[in-house]
Amino acid sequence: MNPDTELIRVLLVDDEVSFLEATSAALKGRQCDVTTSVNAQQAIEHLESRFFDVIVLDVQMPGMDGLALLKKLSDERPTLKVVMLTGHATVEMAIEAMKLGAFDFLLKPAKIEDLLKVVRRAAERGELERRNIALEEELERTKGSGRIVGESSGIKKIREFILTAASADLPVLITGETGTGKELVAQAIHAGSARSSHQLVIVDGSTLREELLASELFGHEKGAFTGAVKKKVGLFEVADRGSIFLDEIGELSAANQTSLLRVLESGRFRPVGAVREVSTDVRIIAATNKDIKAAVGKGGFREDLFYRLNGLSIDVLPLRERRDDIPLLAQYFLDLTNSASGTTVKLSKDAQDSFLNYDWPGNIRELKYVIERAVLLARKTGEIGPSHLPEDVAKTDKGTISIVGDFTQDRPTLSELQERYERFYIESLIEEYKGNKSKVARVLGISRSVLYEKLGRLGME
Repeated sequence: MNPDTELIRVLLVDDEVSFLEATSAALKGRQCDVTTSVNAQQAIEHLESRFFDVIVLDVQMPGMDGLALLKKLSDERPTLKVVMLTGHATVEMAIEAMKLGAFDFLLKPAKIEDLLKVVRRAAERGELERRNIALEEELERTKGSGRIVGESSGIKKIREFILTAASADLPVLITGETGTGKELVAQAIHAGSARSSHQLVIVDGSTLREELLASELFGHEKGAFTGAVKKKVGLFEVADRGSIFLDEIGELSAANQTSLLRVLESGRFRPVGAVREVSTDVRIIAATNKDIKAAVGKGGFREDLFYRLNGLSIDVLPLRERRDDIPLLAQYFLDLTNSASGTTVKLSKDAQDSFLNYDWPGNIRELKYVIERAVLLARKTGEIGPSHLPEDVAKTDKGTISIVGDFTQDRPTLSELQERYERFYIESLIEEYKGNKSKVARVLGISRSVLYEKLGRLGME
């Protein structure tokens, strides 16, 4: 959080009306958005309908006192920072407040500058903790795939779209096959947007059952269902003022589609088991590998939700439709893997030929895993060849020359081209005749000794 550019949302709770009015007016003039409450119950009502960064809380109040409310908040809203204020402090009271989770403890009358400094530090700490919640699971999941690589027309179109989407605040719908990099596009949009100082929370709609996904997104109240032993903060609260990336949006149940539509239309949602709705300020970036329009036509996806999500849209092409990017991506993942494993493995022309002729049904994700596996297998030789690749990747169609894709990459000379073709043709014959060199020599119209000479020159012995 940047307190110089964003308002800090403060809930000020005190039974002294004159103190509330004076302190509220002073904070509002110093980059704070202040809401006031005269007792704990009123504060709870505010907290149920809106997110706050900091609560400034008096200790001594009629009914539920400040320490009791502090304990409740520490259990239910651990990222909400509480600053305690009192005019009748004791050492024991201060120690108890800190044990219960207070961020700081100040004596009345506190100077407004001192209070403001504490409020700012508390807001920054809460923001950091919410960011950690969002990032903890994603660090490992996105490791080694954090950059959009390629120079094809498809990639250039995506880069242009990212710039456009980042400059707006509309919902975004990203379509494309599994593994094409839809999540990277979402990350780039968020990173370039005005929301980048806040979290991008990533949710995979295909991995959670209906009731669990609702709880993850919207949170739940204690006792809302079996196993709900305490109140849970939902990801829409964690992502407030940031973005949520909903992957595999096509997997959402009808009930969750309705809840999501409500958020898009009103900026409000209801935690599972709650009575009151909560407001939120979140940008939704959704993705799917399904044909959502077809799903709408068949009644499997809400038409009104589709049009709300489709504020801006982009289709990420599969890797087989942008083969020019394959060598760049392969080298990128090879460099990452070498760096992580301390190796210096290289990629042979034969292996690159295999990459260029394979259709990559798993797209970029599959290429990344193939490279990581190949580096492990090629440690001894120092070079990745077809033998280090999965069988379906290494296999080349007999009717296709595997060097074709290289013309646009390195412009081989005629002698280099001849050498590559010889290697390819001899390899295919050796495979076809199961290693019988005599049969291979007869098909080639040369003697066995000449064949062995060629094998040596081509490094195929």
